Amino acid sequence: MQRGALMMTLVLTLALLACKKGNEGDTKPTTTATPEATGATAAPPGATATPAVGKPPSFKVGDVPEIPSEKSNPPQGAEWNQGVAVNTQGANSRGKRCSMFVLREWLNIYCTGKVIGYEKKEDFGQINVDYYEKIVAGKYASFVIRLKKGHYPKIRICREKDRASLFVNWPPTKDKPMHVALGAGPECDGSDWGVGYGKKGGDSMKAKAGADDSDDDAYMQQLKDNDERAAKACSAGDTEACWTYCGAANCS
Repeated sequence: MQRGALMMTLVLTLALLACKKGNEGDTKPTTTATPEATGATAAPPGATATPAVGKPPSFKVGDVPEIPSEKSNPPQGAEWNQGVAVNTQGANSRGKRCSMFVLREWLNIYCTGKVIGYEKKEDFGQINVDYYEKIVAGKYASFVIRLKKGHYPKIRICREKDRASLFVNWPPTKDKPMHVALGAGPECDGSDWGVGYGKKGGDSMKAKAGADDSDDDAYMQQLKDNDERAAKACSAGDTEACWTYCGAANCS
């Protein structure tokens, strides 16, 4: 009787051990992939796959934003709506009918009116690499410039009766420009830098006469849309939009 009970206990013990071993063999460890393991970069909270570019731009002039150290391609079209409106020039002496936006390391300058060209362009770098330009006689002048530490781009955007003068001051010891100023001035005549508009020895360009801007790309279309928005916002009482649209606190 005791021998039979002992045999039964042994059989049950062996059966339990076999069952436990079988379960352990079927169980697989569960792991969670990490960015380090997959080579992926974890997205920051709230990040989206593509930026929201459809919102209207804000004409409220703010401080010069932080400039990333990495190079990027120039913003396109409605992407500029994410830019920060800047002008460190005093409100009463800003260039009329002009706007400036900074996005990443790029500065967008747009002036409308009876544009005749520009003069005294300095420290812009290589065209179609460091900057892009388009000017149409009697309509607008557009410049997109890559801001660089230790560089001080200047230009006069010339109109028939006045000018808008750009001055950027970014010392090599600073993390961002101290000044991104676009001020008002009299007719272009070279009085500050020694060479007048259209005279030999100056870096100047005359706007193309009779140029047709009907084939403008998305960027130029966005600039025109922004100009219309500025006019409407000014009519609704937005003073900053008035400075952008007509160069005064009130365009009426």
